[in-house]
Amino acid sequence: MAYEVVPLGDFSKEFGSTTELSSVSIGGQVVHVSDEFFAEAYQLLLVEPPVSLAKQYGPNGELYSGWETRRHNPTYDWCTIKLGTTGIITGFDIDTTHFNGNEAPEASVDAAYEFPNEGTTWKGILPKVRLGPSRRHLYKIPATGQATYVRLRIYPDGGIARFRVYGHVVPVIPANPVEPFDLAHIFTGGKVVATSDDHFGSSSNLLLPGRGKDMGDGWETKRSHTKDHHDWVTIKLGAPGYLSTAVIDTIHFKGNFPESCDIRGINSQDTAPDANGDDWNIILSPVKLGPHRMRFFRLGSPYEQYTHVKISIYPDGGIKRIRIIGTMTAKYEADMTEITTQTDEQHQTTPIIVEEGWEVIED
Repeated sequence: MAYEVVPLGDFSKEFGSTTELSSVSIGGQVVHVSDEFFAEAYQLLLVEPPVSLAKQYGPNGELYSGWETRRHNPTYDWCTIKLGTTGIITGFDIDTTHFNGNEAPEASVDAAYEFPNEGTTWKGILPKVRLGPSRRHLYKIPATGQATYVRLRIYPDGGIARFRVYGHVVPVIPANPVEPFDLAHIFTGGKVVATSDDHFGSSSNLLLPGRGKDMGDGWETKRSHTKDHHDWVTIKLGAPGYLSTAVIDTIHFKGNFPESCDIRGINSQDTAPDANGDDWNIILSPVKLGPHRMRFFRLGSPYEQYTHVKISIYPDGGIKRIRIIGTMTAKYEADMTEITTQTDEQHQTTPIIVEEGWEVIED
C-alpha cells in the first residue's frame, strides 16, 4: 500500500483533474458507523468546509462540525461510506480542522466494490497514517480498481472533520450507440476542463445530478462592468457524440441569471482545447435565458461529432445545470423513425431525457 503525502499547496496539481467521489453532491452517503456519540458521521461528506462551533454544547458535550466518537476504544472506530458513483480512487483529504486535542491520532482506508456485509473482503488502499490536530492531510495513492464503498478507520477513536475521496468516475454509458443520453453528466464521464470565472460557484457543479438546493451548488460568475463581457465554461464530454439537445437550468437564479447564452462544439484530441481558438462551431446561436427555469434547445450540426462543448453566458450570471443530450452514433431520420416507431409508435426527432424530480417549464 504505497502512498504519497501531498503538500496542501499542490492540491490543484495533484487532484485538480479528479472528482470528489464521496461528496453528498453526487450521492455519497454514510451507510454504517461504529460510533458517533459526540458528532454524527454524515458531516464527514458535507461540501462546505468545517466551521468552528467552539463553546457550543449539546446534550453529549461540545459540538463539532465532523465525526467524533467516544473515548477509550481498545481497537478502532470505523465509518463505511457509499461513494456517489463507482470510481477509480487516487487520493484522500482527511481533515481534522477544529479538532485539537480530540482528533483521531491515526487513520487508514479500505475499499470494496460490492455492498459490505460480514463476508466482505476489504482491500486496504491507504495504510495507517499519522494525523495531526486541526489540519488537512492529503494523500495520493496508486489508482485502485473499481470501488463503490470505502471504510475509514480511526485509531483508536476521536474526531475527523471532513473526509474526501478523490478519483475518476467509471462512466455509465448506454450499450446501444443510438440511445440518447446526457454526454456531459458527471456519471457518464463529463468533466469541466476550463472556465473563465468561478467566483461565486464552481463550474463543475453544472454537471451534478438533480437540480440542487440553492444558488450555492450552481455556477455563478462575478458581476462584470466592461462592455461586451462574457463568461464561459468548457466541458469535455464523456464520449465523442452527435448532439441533439441542450438543457439549460437556471433554477434558484432569480435576479442573477445570464441575459443570454450560446453553445459551441469542437472535435479535439486535447483535454482542454483553446477556448479562443477558431475551430469551434456554433451549435446553438445566442438565445435569451430567464429566471428560475429550465429550457430545452435543439442543437445544430446533428451529424457532426463533438468531444467538447463551450457554453458562453452574456454578460455574466449564474446557471444551475447544463445537460447535453446526444448519441454515440449518428442516425439519419429514416433510421431514427424506424427505431422510435418500433418502441412507442411515435416519431421523435429529438429525444429528451428528464431527470426524476425535474419540473419542465415551457415558454
